[in-house]
Amino acid sequence: MIEELQTLVNHIPDGILVLGPGGVIRHINALASRMLNIPRHLAQGRALTDLLDFDTSVEQVFRTGQGYVDRELIIDSPSLKLHVMDTAVPVKSDDGRVLSVINTFREIERVRRLADRISGNQARYTFESIIGNSSALQIVIAAARKAARGTANILLSGESGTGKEVFAQAIHNDSARRDGPFIAINCAALPRDLIESELFGYAPGSFTGARREGRPGKFEAASGGTIFLDELSELPLDVQAKLLRVIQEREVVRLGDTRSIPIDVRLISASNRNLMDMVSRQEFRIDLYYRCHVIELVLPPLRERQDDIPILAQNFLAHNATALGRKVSGFTKEAMTAMRKHTWPGNVRELENAVERWAHLAEGDEIEAVGIKAVPTIINALPIVNIGIPNFNGDKSLAQVEREAIEVTLKNARYNVTQTASTLGISKPTLYAKLKLYEIKLERQTIGSKGAGRFKAAYKK
Repeated sequence: MIEELQTLVNHIPDGILVLGPGGVIRHINALASRMLNIPRHLAQGRALTDLLDFDTSVEQVFRTGQGYVDRELIIDSPSLKLHVMDTAVPVKSDDGRVLSVINTFREIERVRRLADRISGNQARYTFESIIGNSSALQIVIAAARKAARGTANILLSGESGTGKEVFAQAIHNDSARRDGPFIAINCAALPRDLIESELFGYAPGSFTGARREGRPGKFEAASGGTIFLDELSELPLDVQAKLLRVIQEREVVRLGDTRSIPIDVRLISASNRNLMDMVSRQEFRIDLYYRCHVIELVLPPLRERQDDIPILAQNFLAHNATALGRKVSGFTKEAMTAMRKHTWPGNVRELENAVERWAHLAEGDEIEAVGIKAVPTIINALPIVNIGIPNFNGDKSLAQVEREAIEVTLKNARYNVTQTASTLGISKPTLYAKLKLYEIKLERQTIGSKGAGRFKAAYKK
């Protein structure tokens, strides 16, 4: 029986210490011995403090009688660097005296992997998920497969809707990090005052409203795997500087803390804006650009992969028809011709949304050209189509169309930014980024003696 218990304790995937009064080690299992770098034959009968060059929280349990569960412990001493979740449970006599303390701890990486499986921080797309046989697409897939085998940072460039996150997930799943977490972050959607704490974490009490025990950031959560920063161009310059240090040093310092935490992360970033143009305007750090731009993959727009439109459309239709329980099996020849002629400024995402809409509205077994004679675009799919947007006849670029749509929506919303963003179906940070891109300035107008005001738009044309 004793041998069985000994085997059980030594094979539990947690470090275990049993401490008597004075912190004297009564038992230490094999994993705890390895993690703390304490030889087991030297540990028995000695005080824990005599064997370590850092303070633990276990000694407090003997004094207070209060244990704790899953407390984060970061050890950074000359002899040991360790990041664990720590639990200490007191064993008390009938009169309340602490007879011993059972201390268990597990490496943070194990905790994160378990949390990732539960929370869904896993990449589900692979290269086999990417639909299309066009040469433009296959060239990028071949390059991405090669990039996946390495460790270099990757920049995914291309228009909105070309599938940058799908490629990021596929690269992760084809890499040696496939069993690690995949954390995706939309930089434009992060509130300006929370970007740093979200990315890098924060220490206890570092700011008003912070959790008492602190919180790890996304980079720590992604350690051992891949972090995907979408819309990288929207990061403020001060955060860009801190991101550069994280990439260079491969460690993070939480907000309000001084200790550095080592991380092992591969960075994949994406932007639908030209980062070099932003560098020339001093809106993006050139040193960060070169760090992120070790390998660049430019995803082709859908108008350059017209041969892929039929197979994509049919795939989206099959998925939506099944979900809706409809017997819509395909497209008429005229409908397919109409789709091929369309420029698809929203790319694959626009096509997917359009097919979903047609699947809902189709009345027969096939989607007919009459149902899509005015193939929807990103702009005319928005609620603002009937409120005065100028005539779009194909003579304008997507940027011109997008700018005018924003201008008209702002005007109709009486320059209410929240309402404008809601109408356009985008986040407020994204809207502010668009206002900056198109040099649409919001100026406050003062009305009345009390200084109440509203915004108006001032355009540089």
